[in-house]
Amino acid sequence: MKADVGSAPESDQFELTLIGPGYGESVVVHLGRGSWMIVDSCVDSDGDPRPLRYLEGLRVDPSEAVRLVVATHWHDDHIRGVSEVLARCGKAEFCCSAALRTEEFLAAIGRMEARWNARVSSGVREMSAVLNSLGRARRPSWALADRRLYLVPGAEVWALSPDDAVFERFLQSLSRFLPSRGEPKRRVTSPSPNEVSVVLWVNSGGVVALLGADLERTGWRRIIDGGARPGGKASAFKLPHHGSENAHEPAVWQELLTPSPVAVVAPWIRGSRSLPTAGDVRRTLTLTPQAYTTARPRGGSGRKRNPAVARMLRETGVEVRRDAPSDGAVRLRRPLDGGGPWQVELLGSAARLSDRAVPA
Repeated sequence: MKADVGSAPESDQFELTLIGPGYGESVVVHLGRGSWMIVDSCVDSDGDPRPLRYLEGLRVDPSEAVRLVVATHWHDDHIRGVSEVLARCGKAEFCCSAALRTEEFLAAIGRMEARWNARVSSGVREMSAVLNSLGRARRPSWALADRRLYLVPGAEVWALSPDDAVFERFLQSLSRFLPSRGEPKRRVTSPSPNEVSVVLWVNSGGVVALLGADLERTGWRRIIDGGARPGGKASAFKLPHHGSENAHEPAVWQELLTPSPVAVVAPWIRGSRSLPTAGDVRRTLTLTPQAYTTARPRGGSGRKRNPAVARMLRETGVEVRRDAPSDGAVRLRRPLDGGGPWQVELLGSAARLSDRAVPA
């Protein structure tokens, strides 16, 4: 996102900007009247948080304007830089999944840091830094299904996930991240399917957006079947899990979204693998023609890495990135009274998803 990002929205405009891909993704939301929310974080090649860079490009002071920071989950591509975001957004509340407040999770983080032979992912380190830095004066709030996280005149933010039923499975999964005595070093990663990911429902002046984080299909079924969510339907949708098939639940499009909503996606790229796939792109375009991507989904060189070399790199905590695409962002704006269509702006490498489609 190296191009000029233009000017800040008007006080009575809703804005949703998806920033990505390459080094992760982040969503920046203007709730109206100069109040902003940052959902997840990613960094540029210099390690600077890109949501902060975006706001500064709009001449918005994050230390004054950002009122809520949400970490939807602790995957590396969603949480890099969030501790710096919080440090620089001194008036912001911090919220993350309630599953991460449990004694078991905090104990697991402590053991991961203390054991010299455990290679800890950057996502775990980042979450540890956040929880350690908040202190007593700035306690986090915890996202649970159907809980309102933030309320100001004319705007509210709700969590639609996770629900209580996923906690036990999450806690059971923690034990497999830690090597027992005598086991070889191994890299600590996040559980999958990612049922503890926080889906957000944002309503500002009657303009509603649904932010899907990385929640997969089983989690979406729980939201649909739960029935306690806020009323209405969203006209803007941040596709979950980079638009992948395992996060696609048809009932979401029928029950939570208006017909042909504006959909945005940030591709995920790791070596020769990428999301969304060509099939994912075609499926999304059958559901809405108003779909946009921060960059073309594509893989690396196509050459396979030697399995022994790949295993050695994982065990030593080395991450290799190939062919990261240029910065891009999709910006959506609409008057808070809901009048008129969404205004869509494509920055950097962003494009219509139909321009990236591959014929069947």
